[in-house]
This record gives sequence, C-alpha cells and structure tokens, in this order.
Amino acid sequence: MDNALIPKGVKRCPFSQFIILLGPVVVVLLLGVFAMLLVWLKGLNQTNMNDAYGFAAWIWADLTVIALGGGVIGDLTGFAAASVLRGIDFVQIPTTLLSQVDSSVGGKTGINSQHGKNLVGAFYQPRLVLADIDTLDSLPKREVLAGYAEVAKYGIIDDPDFFTWLEQIGGELCDGNKDHRRQAVVMSCRSKAKIVAGDETEQGRRALLNLGHTFGHTLEAETGFSEKLLHGEAVGLGICLAFDLSAHLGLCTQDDVNRVRAHYAAVGLPTSPTDVAGITWNTDALLDHMQSDKKVEDGKITFILAHAIGETFVARDIDMADARLIIDNAIRCD
Repeated sequence: MDNALIPKGVKRCPFSQFIILLGPVVVVLLLGVFAMLLVWLKGLNQTNMNDAYGFAAWIWADLTVIALGGGVIGDLTGFAAASVLRGIDFVQIPTTLLSQVDSSVGGKTGINSQHGKNLVGAFYQPRLVLADIDTLDSLPKREVLAGYAEVAKYGIIDDPDFFTWLEQIGGELCDGNKDHRRQAVVMSCRSKAKIVAGDETEQGRRALLNLGHTFGHTLEAETGFSEKLLHGEAVGLGICLAFDLSAHLGLCTQDDVNRVRAHYAAVGLPTSPTDVAGITWNTDALLDHMQSDKKVEDGKITFILAHAIGETFVARDIDMADARLIIDNAIRCD
C-alpha cells in the first residue's frame, strides 16, 4: 500500500498486518463496506471527512487479500483489491486448472454483467500466484476438461510443438497424471507471461490470448453464463469456430481445422454448439451478443484467426456475413 495515500500523522493499524481468505460473499462485503463508507463521507464536513478517511486508511493500509478458489473468486477478489484505496495487495491461489493456467496470470480482473462478459474490471497484478496441482484432484472431470481447453489454446496460439505434445498426452493429463499436469501448467503460465510482459494492457499482441473468446463469449452470453456451458468449454468451441472461419477465408487448411477439433473431441470436450444440451441456438441472437463484446472497436468486431496451428493473428476487418455463415453452419442440426 502506497504511504502517500495515508493522511499525514496517521499511524498504521497495529492489527492490519494480517491476511484474510476470501469467498465471494466476503469480497462483496468488502466492496459494500467501502462503498457505504464513501456514501457516509459525502455527508460529513471536510474536517470529519479527513478523520474518517484516515480511519479507513488505518484499517486497510497493510491488508493483503488472498483469492482462494477458481476463476470467479480470483477475478472478483482482484477487482475488489484494485478498487479499495486505489489498490491493496492480493495473492492468487487458484484451485482449478483453468484458473491456474489462465485467469490467475496476467492481471486481468473483472465481473460479468447482463450486457456481456467481464465488462466491469481492471488491470491489476497480484503480488504472488501460487498454483498447487494437488488441488485439481478434487475437481469434477468436466471442470478439468474446461481448463484443458485453455491449456491447448497456448499451443494453438504460437507453440505448435506444445500442441503436438498435448495431442500425445492430453488424455492422461485430463485423467490425472501429475507429471503431465505440472508440465502443462508451467508451460501455459510461461507462454502467457511472455505475451503479457510485452503488452500488459492489451494494446497489441496480448489480444492473441483471446483466441476463441469472440465466439466463446457469445455462446456463454446466450446461455446466461450458466452451468450449461462452462467458460473453458465455450473457449474450446470458440477456437473451433475461429478455425472454421479461418479455413472459410482461405487462411488455413482444413487439415488444421480437423486436427484442432479432433484433439478437443478426443479428450471429451464439445466441438460444436449442438453438443450443448438444453439450448436452442439462434444466429441473430448470437450476433447481437457479439456486437456487445468488449473487443468491439469502432463498431468492428475483433477476431483472432489462424494461418496454421501455432500461427495466429488479430483480424479486425472481417465481413460479418462470413461470421454469420460460420454460426449458421455450426448451429444447424443435420
């Protein structure tokens, strides 16, 4: 915590040097208490406001918040930590495969709204990320698979050798092989960290990490961000659709499309929106969600497309008629 934010003459709280473990309710309470304090401050005169602010700084100055849980916990905790007193320290201890390889690394925090995915949030780096693969033993197989979709994404983005390795051992990894899990987490974090180090606030190359997310967030939004479609499952579907679009535009071969789809299917992930039970898809509704995505710039939707497995790029000039065709074909029940 920056000492400049503590009013002159205010000593640090003697009991503020502690760590709290946060679940979602506690995080919301943290933000709520701070919001109520701000409302109360507006009703005070300037002298009392300074005293009250000094009290708040005294309490929060050295607080470190730990996000113990999956991606939702980490995102919500990080956003809370970024918001209180312009930022208090927080630590990520991710307990799902998806959060260990993706959401806990890179400093993106945020929450969903009814209008779209992660539309409220901040770039805010944790002081530490501690990933223990033993926590993955408690996960249902579906949660492991959802995280695995993001692991494979790193190979598809710019590391074809990593993807080839995953094709060989992916099934064993998802079934619990600890050596493979450990290596996959290390490689995934290393891949993401390398990209983020050169573009922390996503002004350029970091956008490649959104491979599969333009289509994926659209599918998630149509399910109401419910358990019908997990985030990792949506990303995997989105990657398949991104390769479909790439092949349709003549950017990559059909062999690459088939290879990506075959690998996801081999480990047990859905590879078509029609694999998702209980949802009747509608192209117009999906395109409406896509227009609300945070990756829309100047009215143009950003896609991450591919020349090959391991060769992806940012595309902002895609004709939406082509995207419509891909969606139409994907949701058609033959």
